[in-house]
Amino acid sequence: MKKDERGIVTAIILAAGSGSRMGLPITKQKISLCSESILKRSVRAFAESDAVNSVIVVTREDELDWAEEELKDLPKIKSVITGGKNRAESAYKGFLAVDEKTDLIAIHDGARCLVTDKMICDVIEAAYKYGAATAVTAVTDTLKFVGQDGNVIKTLPRNGLFSAQTPQVFSRGLYERAVKNIDFSAEITDDNMLIEAIGEKVFAVETGRSNIKITTSDDLEYANYLIERRLKMSETRVGHGYDVHRLVEGRRLVLGGVEIPHNTGLLGHSDADVLTHAVMDALLGATGLGDIGRHFPDSDESLRGISSMILLEKVGKMLAENGFKIIGETLSSDGDKLYVTICSEFCGEARELTFAEAILGEYYIKNEIDSPL
Repeated sequence: MKKDERGIVTAIILAAGSGSRMGLPITKQKISLCSESILKRSVRAFAESDAVNSVIVVTREDELDWAEEELKDLPKIKSVITGGKNRAESAYKGFLAVDEKTDLIAIHDGARCLVTDKMICDVIEAAYKYGAATAVTAVTDTLKFVGQDGNVIKTLPRNGLFSAQTPQVFSRGLYERAVKNIDFSAEITDDNMLIEAIGEKVFAVETGRSNIKITTSDDLEYANYLIERRLKMSETRVGHGYDVHRLVEGRRLVLGGVEIPHNTGLLGHSDADVLTHAVMDALLGATGLGDIGRHFPDSDESLRGISSMILLEKVGKMLAENGFKIIGETLSSDGDKLYVTICSEFCGEARELTFAEAILGEYYIKNEIDSPL
């Protein structure tokens, strides 16, 4: 999603907490993960996102100078301001600094430094559609209600239960209405509560379990592991594909899944879609997963006359299982042969492959499990 396709989006990054649960002599926003502070990692994700126009950072008064220096090389930083006495007040102060032309505000915990551009874009897209949206992850543990004496009272059903994450994105007008009579002394643990309090709904967007909030030393170890894993998987590969089919009478002419009116068509075991075959060949070659002859042999009668777009979907699933996405492609021809060059990248984003996206280069892994990628 490009920022100029919709309205203006301002991100508010909350980093005014003390981080006392870490038990360290510095606040957690200053802690370094793989040579970059937690605060800078969080802010960078929004500052470099095409879906975000500007960023406001809310920090502690005694860390204002440090934060300004730490973030000076990042784009789109509108202002760095001091926060309030609690999260709700800090978010409100951030909102007061938002430009009047802003359409959506995206509030994010600075301690969630593993947020990805896809997570940001998905929640913003939902907020455009519904007016309010929040990142969530499904609760997978069995939940127990424990009494003051330490004994389990009952087991709670977990169906429909989700843990709220950030970003939490709202239309400017909706959020303004929600904070009109805010009570800063009340226990407000996230901004969704404000929207719920005025009877409005917040759409839940599942963003996976890697979008953790750094709270304890165990979280730091896990975050380091995830970051290092991502860095190791930033590997780009290139594959070349071409295919040849003879034109004959009595066959349909299909290219890229589109049937083209013609008095001849391409001869083959499947629909002989030479363009899609070249794309598949390039994908498999780039990722070292064999070739289309190996996976879809002409000796397999179940494949006779099959649409090559179905085969492309199967190739997409193979790539998904091995953690690749397409980052670009080139088509060329020397007259009677079609060549396709594909660049693929090993990564850990989670998104479903569609047929058109496979050809156009918008490919992400479909993986709903808790993955360290």
